[in-house]
Amino acid sequence: MDAAAASAFAIPPVSVHRPTTAVEDTVTLAAGVWLLTGTYIDGWAHNNLRDLETFFTPWHAILYSGFAVCAVWIAALTWRRRAPGTRWAEAVPAGYGAAVAGVALFLASGAGDFAWHSVFGIEQNISALFSPSHLGLATGAFLILGAPFSAAWHSPTRPWQQLMPAFGSALLAGMVAAFILQEFAVFARHGLIQTFTSTAGTQPAVTVPTSSSIMISLASFLVSTCVLFVPVLLLSLRWRLPAAVPAAMALVPSAALQIMVALRDAWLVPVAFAGSVLVGVVWAVVRPAPDRPARLMTAAGLTPVAFWAPYFAGVALHDGALSFSPEIWAGTLTWAGLGMLALAALALKVRSAPAGS
Repeated sequence: MDAAAASAFAIPPVSVHRPTTAVEDTVTLAAGVWLLTGTYIDGWAHNNLRDLETFFTPWHAILYSGFAVCAVWIAALTWRRRAPGTRWAEAVPAGYGAAVAGVALFLASGAGDFAWHSVFGIEQNISALFSPSHLGLATGAFLILGAPFSAAWHSPTRPWQQLMPAFGSALLAGMVAAFILQEFAVFARHGLIQTFTSTAGTQPAVTVPTSSSIMISLASFLVSTCVLFVPVLLLSLRWRLPAAVPAAMALVPSAALQIMVALRDAWLVPVAFAGSVLVGVVWAVVRPAPDRPARLMTAAGLTPVAFWAPYFAGVALHDGALSFSPEIWAGTLTWAGLGMLALAALALKVRSAPAGS
């Protein structure tokens, strides 16, 4: 490949791209809330309504209109930054490149979703989470909703008062991951850690779990821990977070998942609130910061323990007993904490590695 061709296909350096303002990122975030609301309403329909027979539904209207607003707004941001004689790729705002790819992927997946439903019908329950078109839609939405976070990452001099869109963006992107991994979401159902037995004419009673159910539960807690707290970790690598931010990022997705399943375990919402308060306490006491790696790892390791402990207590109070023995529930808390501690240590190691090493 000659020099001219190499230049034509080169990715523009970050310095070429003009950054967005906090106000522009706020508009992106608001459009993203519209898109995410449609996503969760569509999830509610797939979880709770039977005989879904058409692609043209009110919840799809909310979902795709939210996407349209996001796409038009990102296109407008790009249009306003394009100088005459320059390439369109150079006009994409700093941090919005993945969002542009997300728009294209979402559009293609939406067309594929229509074709899929036309051929195979409307999926319900867990089948909807395995549909290739739905996975494409979720990935596209994840890339779109992460744009304000990525934009703020490219503008490290922003004052913290202008970082609310970045915090909200990380929350929304995490909620997309929570949505597509909802079968692992312990706040969507408490049956993941409880085993029941019953006989005719008696109420179900809590009983000893099998080894396979214990392993499924542990996997669910590890996945839920990553979904809820990896976004918090990413934010913490860049900024010192107020305690309310990690608390909200634990509470909002947990409550949204419970609402999406028609509040079948509504008592889990106050349990999630109690856990989120403890998360805020951990953050306020430890005070992690990007330049304090030991505190950051400490907070990362303690946060899942603080959040999940009220969950086990709440389930025990609601059902009168836990299927898990103390070794199992204490070990699950330990696994969750160690998992986030390891991720924090790895992220800090990667961040400190010299460029090109």
